[in-house]
Amino acid sequence: MVEEKKVARERRITVGTVAVGEGGKKRVMEALARGRISGGKFVQEFEEAFAAYHGLKYGIAVSTGTDADAVAVATLLERGGRRGDEVILPALTFISVANAVLHAGLVPRFADINADSYNLEPAAAEAAISPRTRAVMAVHNFGRPAPMGELAEVAARHGLMLIEDAAEAHGARYRGKLVGTFGAMAAYSFYVAHILTTGEGGMVITDDDELARLCRSLRAHGRACDCKVCVLNVDSSYCPLRYKYGDDTDIRFHFERVGFSSKMNELEAALGVEQVEKMDDIVRARRERLDYFNRHLARHEEFLKLFRAGPGEEISPLCYPLVVQREAPFERFELTKYLEQRGVETRPAFGCVPTQQPAYKWMGHREGEFPAAEHVGARGFYIGCHQNITDEDAAYVVAAFDEFMKKY
Repeated sequence: MVEEKKVARERRITVGTVAVGEGGKKRVMEALARGRISGGKFVQEFEEAFAAYHGLKYGIAVSTGTDADAVAVATLLERGGRRGDEVILPALTFISVANAVLHAGLVPRFADINADSYNLEPAAAEAAISPRTRAVMAVHNFGRPAPMGELAEVAARHGLMLIEDAAEAHGARYRGKLVGTFGAMAAYSFYVAHILTTGEGGMVITDDDELARLCRSLRAHGRACDCKVCVLNVDSSYCPLRYKYGDDTDIRFHFERVGFSSKMNELEAALGVEQVEKMDDIVRARRERLDYFNRHLARHEEFLKLFRAGPGEEISPLCYPLVVQREAPFERFELTKYLEQRGVETRPAFGCVPTQQPAYKWMGHREGEFPAAEHVGARGFYIGCHQNITDEDAAYVVAAFDEFMKKY
């Protein structure tokens, strides 16, 4: 039994965390000393290290995870797609995924999730395919792998590109293989609350030479300058390709497509290099917290759905999501308010984008079209599950749940 005085205290157990080590600080100071704070050698180093971690050839660093999605989706316009074509994505996801599809000039086509995994349901995805569908976006929500085998089969059966949004799932695995390596491309975020963080920032990874070239052009306004390594940026060397279109045509000011202004800067990349070096340790620590919460909150499963991996899945938890069961004698807000008052930070579980987010009212969807996503969106929330939660913190979180549940 946990006494109230042991639960109520002035502190915050946050959803996210930031830990910059000496290596990151040293690289940031080096970038400042060199006077090169736009993209340079650290961006190149970060791209190569992150891609190599996944066993892929190319990383294309961008300014946010949203831009990573948008740049990846925009390549469809160079592969036979037209503006207004569709990309299938889960109805439950952070809104940036849907926004990015629109930013790229295409339209989100929502499909329901599996209520157990929180990820795109393959049958629902297949049912949503229309003549204008060009891609399936597999989002690994909360760090749990989407069913990539089945989604790959759906995409292949209909001739669609498979793109992964792994913004919340750095280091997660499906059937022993890292997420981010199943589709033609994968988009990542390094936002401050994510598993690897550079403050802001994102990246597209791929093994496809042409897609990598397109992504490099798209992130820089669509310019014709799309080399893997820009010698002008890295060490201000002479570029032999600068006037390849003629003596009066500078490729840096020659634009072949409509693109974005979404390049990563050197200071973010300087932090990112260290984050990749620590990635295995970060993921391991987060999984330890996941296992702890699953063990110690199991006594409350009558009222709460916990976060467990399915067959062949290795979760890399962005956070620890829970869903208040319909049978529970309390509402989500009662529990989250109680936790917040005791210093345990919470967030709602995104919401069903097409029916619970006002921004997407214009699409005309109605409540009831996506029952699983709507259930999780209305009754789900999450707490922190990161490497800087100490053993004492984890025990404190569990004690707060125990104290709340005494009333029921």
